[in-house]
Amino acid sequence: MQSISAPVGEGATNAIHDVALVQAILLKLKRPTTAKPPGVAYLTSYDGTCGTKTVLAIRAFQANFVSAPAGGTQSAPPLKMTAGQVKPGDATWTKLISQVPAAFANLRALSGGKIVYVQASGVDRDAKLAALGSMTFNAAFRSKVQACINQMHALHGIAIGVCPREGDRRTFQAQYQLFLRVPSVTHAGPGESNHNFGMAVDLGFERLQWLHSDGSIDIKETPWLHHLTAKGAAEANRFWAVLRTVGTSSAIGAFRGPVADQPHLQNWNDALVSTPLRLAAHLQASGTMKWSYATGSYRCDLGYGGAMYAVGKAVQIWNLNATVTAANITEARKHAAAQSPGVIASPATAADVIEMHQELRRQFDLADQNWQGWTAT
Repeated sequence: MQSISAPVGEGATNAIHDVALVQAILLKLKRPTTAKPPGVAYLTSYDGTCGTKTVLAIRAFQANFVSAPAGGTQSAPPLKMTAGQVKPGDATWTKLISQVPAAFANLRALSGGKIVYVQASGVDRDAKLAALGSMTFNAAFRSKVQACINQMHALHGIAIGVCPREGDRRTFQAQYQLFLRVPSVTHAGPGESNHNFGMAVDLGFERLQWLHSDGSIDIKETPWLHHLTAKGAAEANRFWAVLRTVGTSSAIGAFRGPVADQPHLQNWNDALVSTPLRLAAHLQASGTMKWSYATGSYRCDLGYGGAMYAVGKAVQIWNLNATVTAANITEARKHAAAQSPGVIASPATAADVIEMHQELRRQFDLADQNWQGWTAT
């Protein structure tokens, strides 16, 4: 059981996470048959706020289990008990955690939060690690993801895992399909996400067991905390913040991506790496054309070794709708012909434009196949 950090109860510190934890325990404890009323829980709900009901519940529990001897006759309170309060390590806290049902023997709450959850077991953590082993990542980054899963469990008792549906390495086609999804999920086109090179991960909280205000447990939470978010985004954001803090710690060394992308961690600091520029360099290293990127468009020599032509965005190139024109191809051919005496450049046709669209897409396919060759510099 996670210990409280400061006293809870009448006139106490009453940190919200401590109050929530004590309330959740009292919510799960039944009064003895000799109590009035017998056999009912000390509280019917929890909210992280210590009010009159919580203080009365603490006093009732103390009367039933702490200050009363085995015979049931009330005696003077023990020296380590303060009436109406629960203190870290005192007689009331010790008795509370000894009486809580086994299923709730490992309750926790994040600092500053009012949501109580059940600590995940080592088996739960190991299952997430085993799933990670079957996924595709850059080898060095995989080690960071593994360390993050272990740290989240060690520090917070939570078994996080890689989100399904493109949480690990994505092909360029998978990135394209994600780009088209409505509502929008990503602004990165094929080859423009760290995911495309196994250097990003989406981590989530699938089956995090947290207690509703009435004490019932949510056992079907999604990786993206949809259920908890529906109850209150602020509390869900607290879990995401903890994940980000652990993932970006010096012990792990990962980085945040887009602020709104809650589950996302990556291997590089976006402030220091231009993904479009790196994709252009990767295209050139993987294929047979020269590439660059400027003013929102990729540029390419079309394989003729001369001037660079604007060919559009990554999404346009991928879906065979590059901005290259017949005039571009004709000009590029003339340049190549000028380097070879006796060669005459023929004007490009509409069919040539379609063929060039296909060739530009093929260059992207080559870059996709060579995903492990991508570098940040």
